[in-house]
Amino acid sequence: MASEKELFITKQYVPIGKPIVENDHTIIYKVKCMAQKGTPDGILKMYRKKNIKNLYTRLADLDYTEWPHIYSVKYYDESTLVVEEYLEGHTLAELLNQKRASGATFTEEEAYDIMERICSGLESLMKIQPPIIHHNLKPSNIFITETGAVKFLDFIPAYRKRKTPFPHMMHFLGSLFHEMLTGKEPQKNTCIYRGRYETVIRRCMEKSADRQYASIGSLQEDLHYAKTQEPEKVSGEIAGIPYTLTIPFQGTILAFEWILLSFFFIRNLPSVMCLFAVVFFIHSVSFAYSRYRFLKKNNVRLSTARKAIPILFLAAILGCLSFAVSFFIQ
Repeated sequence: MASEKELFITKQYVPIGKPIVENDHTIIYKVKCMAQKGTPDGILKMYRKKNIKNLYTRLADLDYTEWPHIYSVKYYDESTLVVEEYLEGHTLAELLNQKRASGATFTEEEAYDIMERICSGLESLMKIQPPIIHHNLKPSNIFITETGAVKFLDFIPAYRKRKTPFPHMMHFLGSLFHEMLTGKEPQKNTCIYRGRYETVIRRCMEKSADRQYASIGSLQEDLHYAKTQEPEKVSGEIAGIPYTLTIPFQGTILAFEWILLSFFFIRNLPSVMCLFAVVFFIHSVSFAYSRYRFLKKNNVRLSTARKAIPILFLAAILGCLSFAVSFFIQ
């Protein structure tokens, strides 16, 4: 006769295909929920050698919108089995990887919307009595549904439980916001983002808990305020523009190509002249596009004068070079 555990897995919540995730701590299957009305798809999670039935039973009873609806919770053979609704969408880790693969980042508006929803969700959890603290918060445990809702996954206690979860959570939020806006995790607590939310990120990542935000509410207030402000204009030196994308470096190469172009034009060698004209054009467009992408990605806003003066100066130099080549050849 089949055991209660076997009936649970083979009759009530039937796995579909191979495990989605399998490691020393957890095994996860997509399942068909035969025990539920309409037999919806679900997610079966088995937490090995861990009794967290009481935690998930509480989450199931509360049934808040900040986490997936829980169909069933069981404890068999020193392992907790949890069946949740199947969500359509992606984890934040998947979305970050997709952005990186395409060489893009979240826009400030997109990153703000996600951060606002994450903060609102965490604030709601902390207002529950007793509060629910997510000890395993990371991008792979933040799910963004197709409708844009934020859901938190895996409310398991940390394997090495932290004594002060809130400062760690605040630092995580700052690092996550930084990664969404720049595509990079902050290295050694260094913020490379330049824009309207820079101050918010830096305060979240303060090493001293006393200088961090004291509550999620105060973080949200600063987020709302920063959203209404115009981002400060950031100079190229502060933005850290790579030397290979500066006007002096690329201008020197363009000047050399222009000298050759002028030389063959004056010598009336059209085929060679056309070759260098194509090289000069491709190089100019490539440089302009690469510089534009870098400035946009790092939210660097240069004044009209700072954009126009170097270009006009370079054009004047190229004109002088054409005159000099003509003078020396003739």
